[in-house]
Amino acid sequence: MKFVISFALLILVASMAFGGITSNAYAADDPVILKIAQRAQEQISNQISDDSSDKIKRLFEEGTQQVQSLEKSLQSDDASAAKEYFLSAMKIFKEISRHLTTSASDVSSQDKMSSPGDTARNPSNDLQRLQFYLDNLKTIAKKHDAFIDFSELDELFVKARQQISDHQFIQALDTIHKIKETIVDVNKELREKTSKQESQRAKVYAQKYLEQLDRLIENAKKQGVSDEIVQKLKSAKENLSSTDDPRQIIEEIRKIISLKDQFKLTKNDSFESRILQVEKTLSKISQVDGVDEEDLSDARDILQSIKQNLNDGEFETANEQLRNLAKQLVEIKNSLQ
Repeated sequence: MKFVISFALLILVASMAFGGITSNAYAADDPVILKIAQRAQEQISNQISDDSSDKIKRLFEEGTQQVQSLEKSLQSDDASAAKEYFLSAMKIFKEISRHLTTSASDVSSQDKMSSPGDTARNPSNDLQRLQFYLDNLKTIAKKHDAFIDFSELDELFVKARQQISDHQFIQALDTIHKIKETIVDVNKELREKTSKQESQRAKVYAQKYLEQLDRLIENAKKQGVSDEIVQKLKSAKENLSSTDDPRQIIEEIRKIISLKDQFKLTKNDSFESRILQVEKTLSKISQVDGVDEEDLSDARDILQSIKQNLNDGEFETANEQLRNLAKQLVEIKNSLQ
């Protein structure tokens, strides 16, 4: 049973590598998933012997190939392929573990019948595998800035190591059981917190898009786009401003992008991107100690003027202002160094 539990926990940790604010596997560029797959491969490899069936050996070769393909896809930044290879490898390793566990259970039953008085085994390997899972949970929590109290788990690990050192294997097994239960609870808490953060990030993104939508709607009117399309854009804006659901936010933005492409309303996209970049730069500078508040105020006023000129169709004026503001921000940054 130890292999079933440890492998199940590995799958539990692995599944978290693919939680995300959008439909893309944002974690696919994180080497954590490669470590998880390689760790699963290592666990399976340690369980296979010359006496293992040909089917198990063949499945292991297939799983190894999937891990190799996963590594190559990560190196080439192919997130979609990485996700497929990862899931395929874990599926194969899970199938192997099922066969191995069935065989191990049969052997264990025979051992119990032949030597019922044997003492408890040393659970050091189980504890080492659980430490690997815990380290991965901590990595994921840090990546998402999610505060999770791992102190209880850390104390249980210290306790288990001391019990093993004292050859108190039965007590150590009880402690390890508590560790496994606690890891499941911590994993659930981590999922909930990352989900809330994803919702907050989606809402921030939606708010930035809403401001662009106002200019897009005005631009559509000036281009003579039909009232029906303008109304669709307004409807998308209303939906976007009234939801906190990341999936719905993504869906509404996709509708807007589709309308922009369909009716050739994308000519200002490059301009909008430049404005967003300037806004980000201005936000970072405002957080630096010693920056002149008057300079920041002037920069914000110019930025608002740029947006207004863009709304009014004064593209040349807005473009010139944007270039000058970008230079001004560079000078402010240099003065702070």
